[in-house]
Amino acid sequence: MASPSLHIGVQTGKTGIPEIPKQKPVTKVSGAGWSEVLNDLLSQFQSIKITDKVTFFRLLATMINAGISIVKALNILMDQTENRHMKSIVRNIVEKIETGNSFSQALATYPKYFTEAQIGMVEAGEASGRLNQTLLQIADETEKQAAFRSRIKGAMIYPIVIIAIMVAAFIAVMVLVMPKIKEMFEGLGGELPAVTQSLIGMSDWFVSEWIGIPNYIWLVVMVAAFIVLFMKWKKTKWGNYVWMKFVFALPLFGKLSKKASLAHFCRGLSTMVASGIPIIKALRITAASVGNLIYQRRINQIADDVRHGITMAENMKDDEYYFPNMVVGMIGVAEQTAQIDSISQKLADYYEEEVDNIVKGLSSLMEPLIMVILGAGVAFLVIAVMEPILSASDLAV
Repeated sequence: MASPSLHIGVQTGKTGIPEIPKQKPVTKVSGAGWSEVLNDLLSQFQSIKITDKVTFFRLLATMINAGISIVKALNILMDQTENRHMKSIVRNIVEKIETGNSFSQALATYPKYFTEAQIGMVEAGEASGRLNQTLLQIADETEKQAAFRSRIKGAMIYPIVIIAIMVAAFIAVMVLVMPKIKEMFEGLGGELPAVTQSLIGMSDWFVSEWIGIPNYIWLVVMVAAFIVLFMKWKKTKWGNYVWMKFVFALPLFGKLSKKASLAHFCRGLSTMVASGIPIIKALRITAASVGNLIYQRRINQIADDVRHGITMAENMKDDEYYFPNMVVGMIGVAEQTAQIDSISQKLADYYEEEVDNIVKGLSSLMEPLIMVILGAGVAFLVIAVMEPILSASDLAV
């Protein structure tokens, strides 16, 4: 993604990280009036998008590379950002830096918005004197991971939306259409076909009431409550572990989830090591950000073994279910040749491509399957409604 152009007004040939100046920054960050306090309160209701963070890291890297001090660069960003919440966060980061904290320490006070991996990379960049390159790398990796997740979510949203529309249409037919058709059938007389009776029975249940509230409303409320409780349960350690065990056991979705986890692991490991973070710390940070408890525990076990002199490949080789032979072999070569960052990056590229192929296959499979289900549902409704009408017409003739 091309970063927004910014006229800085200084020569851009200078590289490196200038020391943080002791003088007051250009923008006043303390002594806010009531209007600024109110803006800070209102900003808490705003979210920070991935694009906001990518732009933040890119522009900060550009200004640091141009020789602007980090405090002045942050103040420029604070003045330019339109997101109130982001502006408030940057203001607080400036205050923390001015009181003696490093940039990475200031970022660490906002774990909701800056991941442990990003903070670790910034810390390594500060220590190595390559903060501008590190910030650009963070922007690139953040953008790449966001696009990867977006492709997966995008493929899953379509069938979910179609199914939700189908369910809503079915409830509408049961509540609004079938009661009127039922009155018409009662006027025709005679015995109704079994399929029609079952449809009318469902309609009667939907429109009947319990303590004055129709059953279909109770159904919607219970489904919504179940979804909310399920999402909360899935975020707990035990819930995440049980859910991922179930997902990994599924024929197609399990394969997709494992490959996505491997892609995340390899990408994170490559990025951490390339940033100069020691391998054990890199494994710890990657484990914390991998997204599911099963791989998190396994990666932490690998880190423990590496601390005791056991290589990553040796730890992985007896666990083919989570680490295929190709991963074990390439990681082994990476450890022997000291190319963990480059080989892990190649593995990440491979598994991301594999995930994309599976997602495309799922999409091409789901579309005709949904159409078949939709067609079967429409056919069922047509038969249930038209059969008694046609039977009554035959009797009249």
